[in-house]
Amino acid sequence: MFNFISLNLKKGINKIASNPQLIYTIVVAVLITGAFIFMANRFISIANNAEERLINVRIGSLQDAFVSFAPDKMDDSAYLNQKIKDIVNTNETIRSFKVVVKNIIIDSGSGTAVPSYVIIASNNPKEIDKVDVQDSFLYTLATSDPSNSMTISLNENGERLFRTARAITDNLGNNLGVVMTTQTLSLADMAIQGSIDNSKILLFVVIVLILFLFLRHSKIIDYMDLYKRLKEVDQLKDDFISMASHELRTPLTIIRGYAEFINEAPELSLQTKGFVSKIDISTKELDSLVADILDVSRIEQGRMQFKMERLNPTEMIEKVVTSFGITAKEKGLNISFDKSKIEASQYINIDPKSLQQILVNLIGNAVKYTVKGEVVVKQYKEKEHLYIRVVDTGLGMSEEERVRLFEKFYRIKNKDTEEIRGTGLGLWITAQMIKQMNGIISVESIKGVGSHFVVSFPIIS
Repeated sequence: MFNFISLNLKKGINKIASNPQLIYTIVVAVLITGAFIFMANRFISIANNAEERLINVRIGSLQDAFVSFAPDKMDDSAYLNQKIKDIVNTNETIRSFKVVVKNIIIDSGSGTAVPSYVIIASNNPKEIDKVDVQDSFLYTLATSDPSNSMTISLNENGERLFRTARAITDNLGNNLGVVMTTQTLSLADMAIQGSIDNSKILLFVVIVLILFLFLRHSKIIDYMDLYKRLKEVDQLKDDFISMASHELRTPLTIIRGYAEFINEAPELSLQTKGFVSKIDISTKELDSLVADILDVSRIEQGRMQFKMERLNPTEMIEKVVTSFGITAKEKGLNISFDKSKIEASQYINIDPKSLQQILVNLIGNAVKYTVKGEVVVKQYKEKEHLYIRVVDTGLGMSEEERVRLFEKFYRIKNKDTEEIRGTGLGLWITAQMIKQMNGIISVESIKGVGSHFVVSFPIIS
């Protein structure tokens, strides 16, 4: 158990030492906890002092009121007792309330005059007319300054008490007696203790929250470290793909060059020429794959560059459509370019090479996924936008397939497409390029009927 605690403690210390942010968090947590404890103690001290002052002020006011009528009623014990009862009933902090008078008696043994303090009125009927042997000091203190209440604090059996005395004087200033009260601070102490208990609970909650935030912050730092490492790995992956793709292009170019050279040799048989032709087709497909991987790497790293120009795409569209004429004819398809809605002012701001790549991808896919029928490319203007619509009578797609069409590496997989080769990168690259050139691409399709790929760009003057 000790080894387990020691091992985890060392791990924690090493982690804190390697992450200065955790040190700042611990310092803040300690400061917050210390400040909370200090403020709680300060609040309790202020509340305690305020409660004591309030009690003293209140009892002073009660005694002032009492001594205002008591001189005329010193001989009426019943009246004084009733007033004392009324006062005690409305003030729960008052433990005792009594009126004490000083009498001088002659000691029978010594013959000397001895002061005697007699209780003439009290909230405790049992002590009326009894001698109060404990209050001589307080009686003397009160009569020394008849205009003010005098208070002393006591602690009996762990309970805090205030004893207050006020002299009762007649109109000539003669001392007639003293009103004495004992007030308990138990209620105030209970309230303060309740506040202390609540503060402890709140402090515990604060500490738990701080620990939770500390652990959360520790996890976030772990995630940040993991995120940094993942970014480094991802960057290494991108750099490797970029490097590998560039390096692959050189041998591919050489292979294609030798294949073309061999294919032109007159002594080759038709079978050998067929083999060479397949080599050339495979190298073209591999070169296209390498180009797609390079484009993905450039787009993800933000290194795709565009040389924007003012361009009317009509000529380029016609050129790309014509380039697919042989392929379409071999499949028995009609491919055409509808120019019926073209206007001379249909210029857009675009990168010509990127536009050509977009057109090759879209028209090439239309030819690839159309078994019979036709492929029609249209150019037209609508609401200050130039639209290029590629229409085919091919396989079409369901709504679920259409929604995911522009995801990276997504390909529609069914019995109709299992023989069609592809990586699922072409449409993702196309959509990214269109978006970065301020264009929009959308798809309209019905499964078994065909698809419309629609690209639009803002028209410029």
